[in-house]
Formats: sequence, C-alpha cells, structure tokens
Amino acid sequence: MMAEDLDEFPFDWIADDLQEGNCIPFLGAGASAFPKDINAKPPSARELALELARESRFPPYFVVRDATSTDDPAAHERFLRAQLDCENLMLVSSWVEHGTGDRNRIIRKLRARLADAQNPMPYNSLHDLLARIAQQKPMAVITTNYDDLIELALSKHEVPFDLFVIAIERPAAGEARVQGAMLFKPAGQNEFKPVTGEQELLDVEIDAEGVRLRRTVLFKIHGHIGRGRRTDDTFVITEEDYVSFLGRMSSGNSVIPADLVNLMQSRTLLFLGYGLRDWNFRVLLDRLSRMRPQAIKSYAIAYDIDDAERQLWDKRDVKVFRADLNEFVPLLEKAWRQTSTPPR
Repeated sequence: MMAEDLDEFPFDWIADDLQEGNCIPFLGAGASAFPKDINAKPPSARELALELARESRFPPYFVVRDATSTDDPAAHERFLRAQLDCENLMLVSSWVEHGTGDRNRIIRKLRARLADAQNPMPYNSLHDLLARIAQQKPMAVITTNYDDLIELALSKHEVPFDLFVIAIERPAAGEARVQGAMLFKPAGQNEFKPVTGEQELLDVEIDAEGVRLRRTVLFKIHGHIGRGRRTDDTFVITEEDYVSFLGRMSSGNSVIPADLVNLMQSRTLLFLGYGLRDWNFRVLLDRLSRMRPQAIKSYAIAYDIDDAERQLWDKRDVKVFRADLNEFVPLLEKAWRQTSTPPR
C-alpha cells in the first residue's frame, strides 16, 4: 500500500472537526515555508546548518569546501559524510555551542533569520486560515517552529490566545538558568512565567461531552524566537537540547501540559509541513501516540514519502496523503467555507 493521493483526503470531516474545535493542527517547518514565491520566509534546517557550519569553521565544512573530483571511493564517502554532517542542524549547533562559539552565536543567527525588522516575514494563507477558524471556535495549535507567524495571524484577527513555550534552558534576568521549564503567557499579558506540566492552566469547560476550550491555545514545542524582547527567546536546537527534551517527554515530569494532553486524547491531529524521516520527530510522535488511549485516526500531508515511511506512520494511526501544501491549503479552505455558516 502506498500513501493516498489528495483526492482521497476527507476534507469534509476535517473541516467540520476544525469548525467544532475537534482537530489540532500540528505545524512543522514546511507550514511556514510556503507559498514557493514568497519573498521572506524562514530558512530550512539545512540552510541554517550550512550557514552555521561555514561561519563556525565546522571541521567537516573544510572537507566539503576543498573536495575535488576523484574516482577514489573512500574520498567520495568522506565527502558524502561531511556533507550530511554540515546539513545536520542539531550536530552543527552543538559544535557552535561547545566548540568554537557559544549559545549566543546561535541566538544571534536565529534572530537575524527569524526576527529581522528590515525584512519582516509575513504569515501565509495557512496561518490566516487557522486564525479565521479560531475566530469562530477556540482551538489548540501545536508547532515545532521557532517563528512567530501563527501568533501574528491570531493577533491580526484579534483572537485571544494562551501561549505555552518549551524552555529547556532559559536565562532569567537576575536568576539562575531555568532547566527544563515550560513558559506560559496568558492571553492579554506580556510576561512569560515558568510553569510545570502538572499545572492546569487552560481555559476549558468539562461536561458530559468532554473537554472544550473557551480560549485558543498555542503550544510551541521546540521554543520561540519572537520579534519583541530577546530575553523571551528559547529554543531546542542542539543535540543536547533534544536529548533533554525527549528525555523529559518520556519521564513522569512531562513538558506537555497535562490539560493539553487531555485535549489531545480525544481530538484528531493534522500534521502539516513535516519531514517524516526526521528521527527526533518520530520519537516525538511515538510519545504523543502513547498519550492517546483511544485509537483516533490522524492525518499528515507530506510531499515526498516512500512506502516504508508511510507504514511507520500508519502504525501510529496517522494516515499519510501525498500532496504539496500549496495544493492542500486552498482545498481545505474551500471545504471549511462550505462547513462554516457565519459570513466573513
């Protein structure tokens, strides 16, 4: 069996789930990187890694830079290994932090690419669509992106939202570093405060039909680079960051808010913009699936996927559809417009 084509996607079901707050969009890097012709958009992980590798004088960078044509299999293998290392953002970031530089070098790079006031990134049609849906019904959105594009769209459409951000390591003014913390900023407030996964902070109502949100919530699972204060920056990017994050995901002291877990247990997940071969995302998906006692089918839109990958996702009750977000988003909006009754 192969991944399904887009004409098999249940747009009516997902549009209805979104309209009723029963679907949680899960946004990856590709969700911020389209449409293809947009002038300002976040760099890919590969682009960031290559920039950092060159600037930090990452040792494999010289192997790639100085490579020449050769028929020597060993030399060709060294080149390929070095190229893969230079494109590995986790590995290169660890070198920057612990090798020639420090974490501030990474912060400056991310801010230059994601929070440039001279070339500001606009939110795209997917962010806009989700914000308009949230105008009508509070929803939960989860993202592994550092950028603030979904926040901008929600603010533009005057949707109040609570914001959770993972902070594996965050310097607080005048305090020791906060290890393994989660940060929370309620709607209408300007300051983050450290919280734990055990605290119940979402604005929800519970009745015989289950748990419903009274206010939209955004959960940034790999951190946050905003256009405001630099002191709010926090991110999961180095190998050590991911080890710490995934270790906490599997421990009793989870970095995912308990009341958000309750929501996820009864809702469809819609994965948009993910590279399904990313091992750390597979681990994350495995942890999320263990939090869901019910076998609820979720969905993923992936542009390039092979049969083995599809089967890995299928084992976790995620049905994969082969499509480009440039194709998918207009069709989803059309289905939602037919489902949604209030005029816009």
